[in-house]
Amino acid sequence: MSNLENQLDLFQGVLLSTKQEQEVSTWIQKQAKRAVLSNDEVNRIMLMLDRAGFVQNEDYKSNFEIFEVTKEVSFGYSHNNTNYDHEVTYMNAVGGVSLITNCIIENKIIKRNASVDRDGEKLMCTAVTDQYRYYKPSSLLTKLKEHNNRIISDLEHNGKQKIAMNKIIAKYKKLYPEAVVYSSTDYRRGDYTSFPIIKVKFNSGSEVSFILGYGDELDKERFHKKYDAINETTETLLERFNNQKAK
Repeated sequence: MSNLENQLDLFQGVLLSTKQEQEVSTWIQKQAKRAVLSNDEVNRIMLMLDRAGFVQNEDYKSNFEIFEVTKEVSFGYSHNNTNYDHEVTYMNAVGGVSLITNCIIENKIIKRNASVDRDGEKLMCTAVTDQYRYYKPSSLLTKLKEHNNRIISDLEHNGKQKIAMNKIIAKYKKLYPEAVVYSSTDYRRGDYTSFPIIKVKFNSGSEVSFILGYGDELDKERFHKKYDAINETTETLLERFNNQKAK
């Protein structure tokens, strides 16, 4: 059988040059090598997790798999007219190892998968750590437990917070039926983290806002801010102070 016949038979009737044949063969070999390396990496990570005390399908999971794929792949480059498409069969590796983490979605705890990366004998999963760095596997397990427990606590706190907010809103709606009383959000200076507030807005445009109380007394609101829609003159201010009752 001639070289031309070999090429026609190997590539299913599509004539390739010797250079193209080598290019396709090299690409297939690279995919096979990548699959082997990926499989080795996944096994290394899983072994490190197991030794540190992680429990598979409880603390972490793997969706890694290797399978044979046959599809059309693009080769070459368009800028020099060397591009062409060719159907190839190769080994494909997909997936990896991820930690099973808690998150709150629509006031419910949902399990989410967070990918794990390895650097030597350390692992990284930014979904459960405050810092973008690698940790010892045992330390990462502690971080995972802390994260998941914190999410559970946050959900419980959110429930208590909602009850307190509703109670405070009902209180001011009763005290000031003509005013608009509603929940809102404000932000802390510096880190710009948000926190809930209750606003009481009067027909004049003036408004007062409150923040929740502390600990188990969230419904004991505290003054937060005020906005007076009417600019008070100095004379009016002095007269008001003069009319205040003595302590």
